[in-house]
Amino acid sequence: MATWFVVAALGGSERTIPGQPAPVANDPFRIERPKNLRAISDPCQLLSPQQRDQLASLPAGVPEPTPWGQQACRWRNQQLTVSISPDTVQGQGLRYTAKVVADGEPTAAVAGYPALHYGISSGSCGTFVGTSDTELVLVSFQAGSEGRNNPEYANPCVVSDKIAEMVLANLPPA
Repeated sequence: MATWFVVAALGGSERTIPGQPAPVANDPFRIERPKNLRAISDPCQLLSPQQRDQLASLPAGVPEPTPWGQQACRWRNQQLTVSISPDTVQGQGLRYTAKVVADGEPTAAVAGYPALHYGISSGSCGTFVGTSDTELVLVSFQAGSEGRNNPEYANPCVVSDKIAEMVLANLPPA
């Protein structure tokens, strides 16, 4: 009988979870440096004022609910809209999300963390990034009415990945 181990998100201890594959070196979902997404309880603090200035001088964020019952944050101006939605409550991580929105595999990487792109259209993209085996953050970008012709927004997934990298830089290690 096979034994399945998963590294716990906090503390680094191993525990058995039936049905979960053991992390291996070539696992595309492996997160070598987990982040503590729970450390920042206010999602509007996931971007610093300096980072918001880099993103077309975004105003203060507005909290909004997520479908999973956790708070997200949305920033909006005429150039762009950014929404950041942490998921520390469902406990399913990026592996499950990949089964739902992709072909079961990460489609990108952000600063060495496995990621998925979804909802890609002209001017918008969402990037899910695994921050631990059980947690993830979703960064959604959409070009605004005055940003549609901005060449920096030509590839919206590049922009959502850049913003996701900013969020990762603000998270402490798990």
